[in-house]
Amino acid sequence: MESLRFLVETDTWNDSGEKTDKKTADVTCGMKRKQDNLESNTELLATDERKVLWRANFEEFIRRLRHKACVANVKVRVNNDAAIVLAAALELSRHSETKLRIENSVPQSINAIYDEVIKREGGRGMDLERIRASLVELGCEAPLMAIDETYSVDLKNIIEQARIEEVESIVLKRYGREAYRMFRLLLKDDRLLETDKISDKTFVEKKDAVKILFKLWKDDYLEMKKVITRGAKQSEFILWKVNKQSRWAHVLDEMYHAALNLRLRITHEQEQEKEILQMPRDKLVGEVGDRYKRLRKVRITLESSLMNLDDALMLFHDF
Repeated sequence: MESLRFLVETDTWNDSGEKTDKKTADVTCGMKRKQDNLESNTELLATDERKVLWRANFEEFIRRLRHKACVANVKVRVNNDAAIVLAAALELSRHSETKLRIENSVPQSINAIYDEVIKREGGRGMDLERIRASLVELGCEAPLMAIDETYSVDLKNIIEQARIEEVESIVLKRYGREAYRMFRLLLKDDRLLETDKISDKTFVEKKDAVKILFKLWKDDYLEMKKVITRGAKQSEFILWKVNKQSRWAHVLDEMYHAALNLRLRITHEQEQEKEILQMPRDKLVGEVGDRYKRLRKVRITLESSLMNLDDALMLFHDF
């Protein structure tokens, strides 16, 4: 994590209260700090000395975690070579990124990408052809002219695919395989579909499909629209669709709640066994030792779940 360093130069005053130096406080920190915040730090600004101040670079922190999550997703979804090439391309473009939310990485030459790839573990044996093949798998278009061979990674598409996989996994675990197939179909088509078509394409009985679709709609996973056709015989059709933006917002909210619950559970477990945690290791025998082993196992499980959830959060942050 990188931090931004900035200097504060303060005005000096003589005994009569008149200014002897008309320099004003110069604060550079990405954006202008409010005057009332400066005034609240009276003691800090009371001398002529130059103060070196630091702040956490939150944007860079989020960017690195998001890149890490994208690389992990590509490693599972595509292959290890593509993950190495993506990590190299993102590292090269990181210092050129001007904002947190970008859709494409900064274009980089094939030679620069190659030089970065061979520095990485697993990338030393990769040649230019393997790197080009991985770039194509990442969705990069091959340049028309080899003279200026540069590539830009479609980061927006990678993040979108990772989000879809995450939500599909949630649907599979909560509602079962039939719901997963229907939800996946609606995500891929990205349009309103009638109940019969969903039932036919996913090989789910219509009565079961209706129940599942209404359950997903009730839990805000789907949007529903009723259409009435008028003619010789009036008919009513129910159409279904996934609204990605509202669904992503809902998933992000659920993830924050899940992260909070995990932290509360970890704190609760530690409080329950506070006495054991304060005991010397040589005293952890018998029943007390079993309780310590149980606590350790629970903590590892909960903290591992929290780390995985943190990675997933980066995919939905600032969607």
